[in-house]
Formats: sequence, C-alpha cells, structure tokens
Amino acid sequence: MAVTQNIPTYADTHCHLGWFSNRKRVAHAIGVFAVTVTPQEFLSLRDELAGEKNVALAAGLHPWWVRDASDANALCGLLPNTRWVGEIGLDAAPRHSATWDAQLATFERICSVCAETSDPEAPKVLSIHAVRSASTVLDVLERTGAAERCRCVLHWFSGTTDELWRAVRLGYHFSLGEHSLATRRGREYARILPEERLLTETDLPEGENTPTTAEDVIASLERTITGIATARKSTPDEVRALVSRNAAALLN
Repeated sequence: MAVTQNIPTYADTHCHLGWFSNRKRVAHAIGVFAVTVTPQEFLSLRDELAGEKNVALAAGLHPWWVRDASDANALCGLLPNTRWVGEIGLDAAPRHSATWDAQLATFERICSVCAETSDPEAPKVLSIHAVRSASTVLDVLERTGAAERCRCVLHWFSGTTDELWRAVRLGYHFSLGEHSLATRRGREYARILPEERLLTETDLPEGENTPTTAEDVIASLERTITGIATARKSTPDEVRALVSRNAAALLN
C-alpha cells in the first residue's frame, strides 16, 4: 500500500469501500484501510482492488454477520495470508445480543489466529468494533496475545473513560469520524487522546452501491479533521498532517 511510501493528504482508516459503486475512483484519491463484513466480501473485492496501491484491503467478519462456527472457519482460513484484518469485534447492543455467545467465540478464535500468524516485522493491523463490549474486547485481545503481537485500532470507540485509557496503555489507535464526533463523549475523546493515536474514518457510506464520490469522502474527512481540531484547539492543517502521518506509521 503506497500510503507508507508517499503519504496521501487524506487517510480513511475504516471505510466500507466495497459498498461504494465507484470504489476505484475513491481509492485513487485517498489512502484507504478498506474493511469488509464477511470473508465472502473480501474475496469478491480482492482481485478487483489488487492493483490499487492506496488500498489496504482487510479480511473481516463483522459481529452483525456472525452466526456459527463456519463463519469463523472461513475467515481464519484467510488470515495466515493477509496482514489487514477487519471489521471484527463484538456488539452487545440489545438488537444483537442474541448472537453474543457466537460473537465471543468467533472473536476469540480470530484474535488467536491473528496473534499466531502476525509477523513481528510487519504486524497485522486489526480494525475493531466494540459496542457496549469494550472491556470484553480488550480482555480477549490481551488473553489471545493479539494486543501484543498486532496493531489494534478501535473504530468509533464509545466505551468508558477507564476503558479508553486501558486501550491507550495497550498501545491502541482510535479511528474517529463524523459519527463519533457528533457525541459529547466522542468530542471529549478527540480532545484527550494522545495525538499519535488519532486516526480518521468515514465508516459506512449512505447505503450499499451508492454513488458516493471521492469528493464526498474527502468532505466527510475534512469535517472530521475540523471537529478534531476544534476539540484540541488546533488547526485543521495541523490535524490533517498529523492523522496522515499516523496512518502511514500504522500501515507501515
């Protein structure tokens, strides 16, 4: 991924690029950590995006898509051969709690395989979903060794302050977007996080196969950059340069 060699002005470190109808045009304009929600989505995009130097395509299994052990089997079979992993994680919101046991078993297995197959010279990078489950997510990452052997990014983090600082002590990064900055907690976290842990994201487009343009994505990132700058009493130029450098260091 060229983001590590020639740092793009904009870096989207949690983007569902596969849901864009014009994803290649977006990929030509910015650096993208492109997460997927199922192994099948990853496989469907792998050949199409193979030549896109600005894209790190991640193999994922979003907790909303977890049903049984076969889902984990499919993803774990891909992990030895990919450095980028996501979206993975846990979601304990009421509407997803029925699959909690399957989510937990799946996430633990994925993290174990990531830890086992991460190259110390080029550690795996994990983009992690943690809704009402941050403590459990952190427990699993530590227990499996992924916390130590992989580079972990908490996407749209909404846990408690204690959980935030626990993750900071573990060396994790945090990808912030318009969704997180729309909340008081999100703005406070943007203010207090160590600057070297800050990343920007867009997360979900308006819907699957939408005509979202590169300009739309950049505009969203710019609003996020401005929001972070306001929270930190900095300038957009300073934040823009900072998060681009952070993304480059993460994905190197």
